[in-house]
Amino acid sequence: MRITIKIALGCALIWIVAKVAYHLFFPNTGMLQPMILLNMLLLLSSVSFGLFYHKKQEGYTAGNALSDIKAAMTSGVVYAVIVSVFALLYYSYINPEFTEHQISEMETAIQLELDKPEGLKQIRSQNEEFEVLTKEQIYEELTKGLKSVYSAQSTFVLMLLGLVLLSTIYSLLVTIIFRKILFRKLG
Repeated sequence: MRITIKIALGCALIWIVAKVAYHLFFPNTGMLQPMILLNMLLLLSSVSFGLFYHKKQEGYTAGNALSDIKAAMTSGVVYAVIVSVFALLYYSYINPEFTEHQISEMETAIQLELDKPEGLKQIRSQNEEFEVLTKEQIYEELTKGLKSVYSAQSTFVLMLLGLVLLSTIYSLLVTIIFRKILFRKLG
């Protein structure tokens, strides 16, 4: 197994353990920021260490920038796939209550907005179809798509796309920084 894949597996395992531990210590929290930031840090670590150890095996002066980007992307994309699949399993089986909680919060927020006369007027002005509907019908229309938006599958797709995009950006930046600074001094 290549070193870039081993490093991606290690970083993904660290995030999975941290996510499960976070769930065990804070089971009903809605704060996602610590796990999101840790995810971004571990993706950057996966890309950086994957490229560094790949170049260490290959030789610091061997190869070109595209082969370096490919090695960094390999590590980043493997990390993204593993973490995204775990998120799908997590929100489907381990913590499905989180999705239900998000949906109920949005339904409450919509209902509160509709209960205000100025809120109802603003919602009707934003969508011409709502002009002739009752408040209850507007509520039904607005809450219709919440289950698909907050589903585990949509979280999986968005997370995978976001992490692959971030992996691409990190791979380009890390390759440029390593080739301009680090590999010149080591090679």
